[in-house]
Amino acid sequence: MNHNKISVYYNLGAFILLAVPVSMFILKLFGYELLPIGMLSLDRKVLALSGGIFLGILYFIIKYARFRNITRTIAERQDFPEVFAIIENLCHEMEIDIPGVGFLESSIPNAFVYKHHNKPVLVLTIPLIEILDDKELETVLAHELAHIKNKDMELRKYSLLLRFALFLNPLIHLIEPFVSRSREYLADEIAARLTCAPKKLASALLKIEDYTNSYKDRRFPASVPPEVFFFEWSLYTPYIFSRSPSTEKRIKRLIFINSHLTDRNSLLPLYLYCCR
Repeated sequence: MNHNKISVYYNLGAFILLAVPVSMFILKLFGYELLPIGMLSLDRKVLALSGGIFLGILYFIIKYARFRNITRTIAERQDFPEVFAIIENLCHEMEIDIPGVGFLESSIPNAFVYKHHNKPVLVLTIPLIEILDDKELETVLAHELAHIKNKDMELRKYSLLLRFALFLNPLIHLIEPFVSRSREYLADEIAARLTCAPKKLASALLKIEDYTNSYKDRRFPASVPPEVFFFEWSLYTPYIFSRSPSTEKRIKRLIFINSHLTDRNSLLPLYLYCCR
């Protein structure tokens, strides 16, 4: 299936899901209360909403401070011409502009994208390049570039804004993490199909998790680099509230994709499968 067609399924699903709490809020303005929160007194509603806004502001302050601390050490150029070659080829296949590329001297293997002056930047840690073979690295880079193509950074900002704006609607606290997880699945699927190597992406995920866990399992917590907790904080969150799917679920889904990869005419979307 063409990765643009795959994205349509996921984008439509995200739009419908995020529209549900917004529609409920609009109906409430016209006097249609669909959730029991309408039974709360005005004082309790104000208290709950104030608490949600406070937690939201605190969340962004902590995340921004840690992110700034990590990105401050990113080097824009490194001697990895093979990495740049892979990125250029993938961007050509995806029909997107080549983003900025940065390298982070970290203790753990990881890759992520962020925006700097409204331009996407793809960041790789040095251990990631060292522990993955070329094909595994290609699948990981394809995953991150898929986030750029799918405009997931913009969608996440919008989703988080909705989550805090509609803090009193319990559905948004389930829908927003679900949409975020589905974007990870979408990036996995695009990377797997574009590189024709879902097993290699699964192998890369296992290597990254095993390497990272080797730090968290140490006897002395002081030896754990702070970026481990920055990148892996979702491991300590109940799954229904987590924005990142577990490695186990991602690998199971990649195996499913691998078994259907040869069926190029299939129009079966995997959006519902990612709910498992």
